[in-house]
Amino acid sequence: MTKPLVDVHLTTSDDRTSRAKAVVDSGSFYTIVRESVLPHGAAFARYRRPLSLGTARRGSHLEMVGETILRIRIGRKQIRSAAYVARELSKEMLIGAETMQAWDISIVNRKGKMQVVVGRDMRDPEVTEIDSVM
Repeated sequence: MTKPLVDVHLTTSDDRTSRAKAVVDSGSFYTIVRESVLPHGAAFARYRRPLSLGTARRGSHLEMVGETILRIRIGRKQIRSAAYVARELSKEMLIGAETMQAWDISIVNRKGKMQVVVGRDMRDPEVTEIDSVM
């Protein structure tokens, strides 16, 4: 099964925006964005030494240079996710299982065409309302 590619709109914590094409991949746990896709001048926490993560390709690694929090708009839904930042990533962005589970994102086969369905939206009252704690 091929992994679906979706258009996303990214907003950083300092309200800078950009667009990207993201692979939705339940086989990867982490969400990763290519550094060059982040809006110019966007702030993110840069590591002193890159963090190395293994990839599906035997013996292959990917270096993460930092991390960020992103608001990600997929179609009409908006979600929030932590994302590693990598200089070298074959796709612009990868949305992993951690984010998919948190926001009820699924990949559905509709008449032979793969479609991404986002179940939750960070603007929904169910998500944004909290009970007061005494």
